[in-house]
Amino acid sequence: MGRHRQGVSSQGFSLAETMVALVVIVLGLTALRHAFPANLAIEHQAVERMQATLLGKSQLDTMRLEGFAALAATRGSTTPEPFRDSQQQVIVSPFRWQADIQQAADDLLAVHVRVVWPWPAQTHQVRLATYVSRH
Repeated sequence: MGRHRQGVSSQGFSLAETMVALVVIVLGLTALRHAFPANLAIEHQAVERMQATLLGKSQLDTMRLEGFAALAATRGSTTPEPFRDSQQQVIVSPFRWQADIQQAADDLLAVHVRVVWPWPAQTHQVRLATYVSRH
C-alpha cells in the first residue's frame, strides 16, 4: 500500500503561492532600490565633511605657525576665502574658510575657523577652534 501524505500536492506550488512569493521578492527589491541612492548621498556627504575638517585643521595649523603677534594684528573676522596650497595657488574646490580671532586673555587668542561648502539643498559647515598663546 502506498502512503500518500495528506495536504501535500505532488504537482508543485499553487498559483497563489507563486504570486505571494513574487510579491515578497518585488517588495524587497523595491526597498533595496530606494535605499541604495540614499546611502550613496550619505556617504558623499560624510566624505565632504571629512575633507572640510581636514582642510580646516590644516588652516588652523597654518595660522598657529604664524604666531601670536601676527594673529593679534589681524583680530576679528575675515571674509570667506578659498584654500591655497603651499605655493599659494588657489585650490579649486567648493570649500571656503573664514577665521574669527578674538582676545581670550592677555596672552591668549581664541582662533575659530569655519569651513563652508554648498550642498544641493543647503550650505554645510564645520567649525574648528584652537587657542594661541604668546609664549
